[in-house]
Amino acid sequence: MINLPELKELQFCEKTHTYTVNGFVVPSVSEIMKPLSAAHYGGIDTDTLNKAANRGTIVHAAVENYLLFGIEDISKELRGYFDGFKKWIDEVKPVPIKTECRIYHKTLNYAGTADLPCYIDDVPTLVDFKTTATVAKVLTRVQLEAYKKAFESHDVKFERKLIIQSRKDGTYHAEQHPITDAESWKVFTELLDVYRFIKKNQ
Repeated sequence: MINLPELKELQFCEKTHTYTVNGFVVPSVSEIMKPLSAAHYGGIDTDTLNKAANRGTIVHAAVENYLLFGIEDISKELRGYFDGFKKWIDEVKPVPIKTECRIYHKTLNYAGTADLPCYIDDVPTLVDFKTTATVAKVLTRVQLEAYKKAFESHDVKFERKLIIQSRKDGTYHAEQHPITDAESWKVFTELLDVYRFIKKNQ
């Protein structure tokens, strides 16, 4: 059985989207990955990206309410995305360990929020939800590996990593990533070095 640590030292400010550990600001996984995200989404205008991010936030909150309370509360416009996730949940029946689980790496000092640490067929699984038109493996592999390593720094080990992509038409696609991904971890730690170099020299 997985026992998630309480991590009272980790705090998150919704307004500034800032993580702190024992009062000290630590970078988020998404912040560290900005150069990679920019390379992938560089040709897409800011308004489109902001709308997609806002959509993802709303749908994520609706999915969390459904997982925890069985509530279906979503606008008609976004109903298809919600229905895709709902279909996956109803078919696969994941058993949540926690939803929207904040975690940080004890030695590398970065933080993030994992969508759904859960059990699927008794297998500890790290699940991330996406509402993007396509699954950008160049990003999702690195993101999930960073989350996995953060959990492992607290002696929490997962055996499976999954991306669940929900589409506007109410369908979904499940994408399993390798549980051990040395290449993605190398990329993330190099991005972390770049982030710290920039901060140090600003």
